[in-house]
Amino acid sequence: MKIAIYSPYLDTFGGGERYMMTIAEVLSRHHIVEVFLDQHLESLGGDYLKDELSKRFDLDLNRVNFIKAPIGKNSFFLERTFFLKQYDILFYLTDGSIFWPTAKKNILHIQSPLVGQPTKSIYGQLKLKGWDLIIYNSNFTKENSKNNWPIKSEIIYPPVDVNKIGPLKKKKYILSVGRFFGYLKDKKHGILIESFRELIKTGKINGWSLHLVGSTGGGDKDYLNELKDLAKGLPVSFYPNLDYDQLLKLYGESSIYWHASGYGEDDPTKMEHFGISTVEAMAGGCVPVAIGKGGQPEIIENNKSGYLWVTPEDLKVLTLKLIDENHLREQMSRNAINRSKNFSKNKFEESILKIS
Repeated sequence: MKIAIYSPYLDTFGGGERYMMTIAEVLSRHHIVEVFLDQHLESLGGDYLKDELSKRFDLDLNRVNFIKAPIGKNSFFLERTFFLKQYDILFYLTDGSIFWPTAKKNILHIQSPLVGQPTKSIYGQLKLKGWDLIIYNSNFTKENSKNNWPIKSEIIYPPVDVNKIGPLKKKKYILSVGRFFGYLKDKKHGILIESFRELIKTGKINGWSLHLVGSTGGGDKDYLNELKDLAKGLPVSFYPNLDYDQLLKLYGESSIYWHASGYGEDDPTKMEHFGISTVEAMAGGCVPVAIGKGGQPEIIENNKSGYLWVTPEDLKVLTLKLIDENHLREQMSRNAINRSKNFSKNKFEESILKIS
């Protein structure tokens, strides 16, 4: 088969891009796979993008072709229509925008809740009818998008390479992973630091420390400094732009994993749409104590492979329980490792092959 993949924001190297390029890797083993470069992506260079995506996501894209295509902004309808007809399958990562597809089978991928309504206009309804299937990255994303995207759908969880992560000798570490994004502050680091401060005050967590890992850009410097000021006097360590090998070590050494994205929010777009870092932490034997919002309840079996919390008070109580009861923590750690295997790269591959 001849398969096309279009991900308009390949140069952001995010979760959606990892998802789409893993599809490319999987299908290129037995089929011709071509990744489309629109005008912007072509200006960056196909070879550059291929190399960067391969390195950053540890993927084998040697058999994948990156080609210029009449698609995206400033492309022409007729040229695109005839061009796409040569493909057996088209995969498209949409940000809410769609076009009329003409491959034999056309599959949309939706990575986060989309509140836009492409079906409001007659033209929008016609364009949507051209798509055969939507694949969502979680049931949470599906439930918060499906009313506006009324076509056949499946849930295929993102690929997590859990085989590369494993438990090491455990330390008294509480870990949280999430970008230090100063504009949105969506990972709620402040809530985690304040909760940790209050736990320290109880005198019941002596020797424990909090470890905060996340990517950061030039515009996030003030936010990171603000968090460091908030954590002064506490055993809190910050790891901006940590090397992935070092992150794997932290996953293996940490005992508990915290997650708070979505706290105090009602807007589904401000919650974690799935939670790859939570799965990675579980693969390393961390027991997750995560807010029961977004995609977290699909990952964590509450009271078995981790805990889900509603209020910061819950977060503190459940964390103390794990710290106080070593046997419970060890059992839940084993359960977390087993649970993480449900989101493995192998499971992802099986699901993609079924729909192709």
